[in-house]
Amino acid sequence: MKHLIFIFLLGTGIATYAQKSDQPVNVPAAVTKSFQQQFPAATGVKWKLKDNQYKAEFHKHDVWYDASGKLVKQKEDIKDADLPAAVKQAVQQQFAGYTIHDVDKHTAGTAVTYKVELQKKPEERKVTFSPDGKVLENVLDKKDKKDKKEGKK
Repeated sequence: MKHLIFIFLLGTGIATYAQKSDQPVNVPAAVTKSFQQQFPAATGVKWKLKDNQYKAEFHKHDVWYDASGKLVKQKEDIKDADLPAAVKQAVQQQFAGYTIHDVDKHTAGTAVTYKVELQKKPEERKVTFSPDGKVLENVLDKKDKKDKKEGKK
């Protein structure tokens, strides 16, 4: 009987959590209008609300709006080939032996940065570059640090 009660409570908790995370976000008309004007071909859009910003997730894009409909920032998955030449050169010179695993282009206002995941077994680095190839941030992936401490590869 104790097991049955435990299973019931566990199931109820999971169902409650799932309902909360799947609740639709009430997106203001100004945000919807701006989004549709800027991304008219977007399909499969999922909206989230966090820190008073409305985040739209769709094909290889994440975009954030404030409640007035102003585009605050955006992230776009891009191919290695689409990196500026200066960034490609910086990767080759400063991160010899690393391979590019994933690339995102971030835009906030007029500022553009490129976040590049670089791998060189057993390391993974997340490096942020300016368009001219300057390293703005260089972080060893914490997951890999943890795995090293535990003796994993």
